[in-house]
Amino acid sequence: MNRVLIVASSEFQTLIKTKAFIISILLVPVLVGASIGFQAFAEKRLDREDRALAVIDHTGVLYGPLAAAASELNRSVDQAAARTGPRFLPTSIDPRGRSADAVKLELSDRVKKKDLFAFVEIPATILDANATAESIGYYTETPSYETLPNWLNRTLTDVIVERRFKQAAIDSTLVTKLRRGIALSRLGLLERGPDGAAIQAKPVNMLATFVLPFGLMYLLFIAVMTIAPQLLNAVIEEKTSRISEVLVASVSPVQLMLGKLASVSAVSLVLAFVYLAGGTYAMIHTGMVDAIDLRLYSWFVIYLIAAVLMFGALFLAIGAAASDIKDAQGMMQPLMLLVMLPIFTSPVVLRAPNSGIAAAVSLLPTASPFLMLLRLAMKPGPPAWQVTLSLVLTFATAAALVWAAGRVFRVGLLMQGKTATFGQMVRWLRA
Repeated sequence: MNRVLIVASSEFQTLIKTKAFIISILLVPVLVGASIGFQAFAEKRLDREDRALAVIDHTGVLYGPLAAAASELNRSVDQAAARTGPRFLPTSIDPRGRSADAVKLELSDRVKKKDLFAFVEIPATILDANATAESIGYYTETPSYETLPNWLNRTLTDVIVERRFKQAAIDSTLVTKLRRGIALSRLGLLERGPDGAAIQAKPVNMLATFVLPFGLMYLLFIAVMTIAPQLLNAVIEEKTSRISEVLVASVSPVQLMLGKLASVSAVSLVLAFVYLAGGTYAMIHTGMVDAIDLRLYSWFVIYLIAAVLMFGALFLAIGAAASDIKDAQGMMQPLMLLVMLPIFTSPVVLRAPNSGIAAAVSLLPTASPFLMLLRLAMKPGPPAWQVTLSLVLTFATAAALVWAAGRVFRVGLLMQGKTATFGQMVRWLRA
């Protein structure tokens, strides 16, 4: 045991003092902050072009309100100190004396020549509520651009509905009042005070309900994927440089492997502590003190250790069995599917955390650290028996994987030249 601690201490100090570790701690929050900042910057400055739009109005009455709405939009965009969005420039097209296809072909050519960005065709019967439903045609060479068609849809829908009400001699303002939506306030449950009086329910914080649980699960994923792959690279480097032969002269392969696992577990805890401390400070600073749950932090640490042991053992086994990085990458593909499974299934758990599917996938040992943590972070949380079962299955699987990895590590560490196949690795387990 003393030799395992010596290896763990040496590996821990080596990892914690590297520039790569320091950069990895700083890089993730910097990238997240830069991403949020860039999106906020780009949202107002990316799209500031003039969008020329041709309108074929077969009704003869909708182009005027549409042009007025465009002028109002353009005026609001230009009033700001710095232009914050696109300007829409509609032009009326008179189709009389020409076939509809000829007009649309001509306008299509103008779009291709960049004289227009798009053109729209409004059918003549669009104002008749009793007519067969028709759609407004929007033609463009850039279908991925959503701002203009969304604006057209909103604006024309408002104008058309208003005119339909007038034709039916109905007061549209009265209809608007009658159809006004009712707000739904999401609240928690009432509690009993010390004197038995009711403590009023607090509004549900949607950020704490959905964003915080997923953020904790993603932080666990980052901690595992930041640290565990380093084990693979370190083992392959030690094998190719023959350092491993020197190491096993002082400690057994199993002791060396356990020391490496202990070191990366400690490093992952340091990494998680830094991120949790930063997240806690941010929540306190933004007034989300009620969302801080120290019990949840304890679950995070427990599941982090389990995940690092499981995936760290697998990465160590692959590193010992491979002869170089290229071969190791090929063997990692099945492992990466296991790592990504919780990310793929997390939307299902977020939508219905207590459903049968969510319970089943959160009890899978390799996915349980991520998905059970996600469920624990969501109210009311999973039943106690499911949490207990997940812990038993997860740590039993971690122990089995560490044992299996030790068998593979013992043989593969000193093997040079050819990369072992999965069949050979299975035979090493049986030996």
